Amino acid sequence: MKMKTLLIGFLATAMIFVACEKDEEDDNTQLNEDGLTQDITDLVPQDILDEMEDLGLQINGGGNPPSLENTYLASPFILQSSNISTDYVGMTFPDFYATFEEQDNNNLTIEYSYENGSESGSGLGGFIVGEDNDFTVFVGVTSENYYGELAENVQVISGTLASDHIVDLQAALFMIDNNGNPSGAWIENGQGRVIYDEDGESPVVASGKSSISTELTKSVLSRIKK
Repeated sequence: MKMKTLLIGFLATAMIFVACEKDEEDDNTQLNEDGLTQDITDLVPQDILDEMEDLGLQINGGGNPPSLENTYLASPFILQSSNISTDYVGMTFPDFYATFEEQDNNNLTIEYSYENGSESGSGLGGFIVGEDNDFTVFVGVTSENYYGELAENVQVISGTLASDHIVDLQAALFMIDNNGNPSGAWIENGQGRVIYDEDGESPVVASGKSSISTELTKSVLSRIKK
C-alpha cells in the first residue's frame, strides 16, 4: 500500500513537471502585444527590431502565417535603406535566393537558407509569424563569403504570399559578429540593411542555383562546429 501511494505520488509529480515544461514551451509561442513570440524577442533585441522598422522593414505579427515551404528568387535586389554611411539607396545586389523548409505552425518555427551572389548561409533556428498571407521570418544565420570566412547575423524576411510568388519581399540583415572581418568583405558589427525585390514579385524557383542544397547547409554547419 505504501509503495502504491509512493507510485501515485511520483506519477502526479511527473505529470506536474511535464505540464509545467509544456507550459514553458507554449509560453515561447504565445504572442506578445506586438504579435511576436518570446522566441523572436530572445533572438532579436528590441533596439535592433526598432532600427529595422526605422529603416522601413514591414513586420507582420500573428500566430497564423501562411505555408512558405519553397525557394524564392528576389531580382532585382535593391537597397531600400541602410545605417551604413557609404551605402546609397538604389544600390543593386546580386540575385537573392531564399529557401524555407520544415515549417511548423504549432511551434511557429521554420528552417531557412539563402544564396546571394558568392555569399551563402543557413539558419541555426528560425521563427515565423504572420496572419493570412502576410508573414515575417526571423533567423539567426551563419553566413559564408567568397573567402570562406564565416559571420553571424540576424536576418528578417517579410512579405505577402501569393499563389506562386512572394509579393513585396523585404530582407533585413544586421551583423552580430563578423569574426574580425579579415578580408573586409563583411559589414561591421551593428551595421544593417533592408533590401527589397524592386519589381514586387519574387517567384517560386524549383532547381539550379536557386535550390540551396542540403550539402551546402551541412558544409556551413560542419565548419561552425570545428
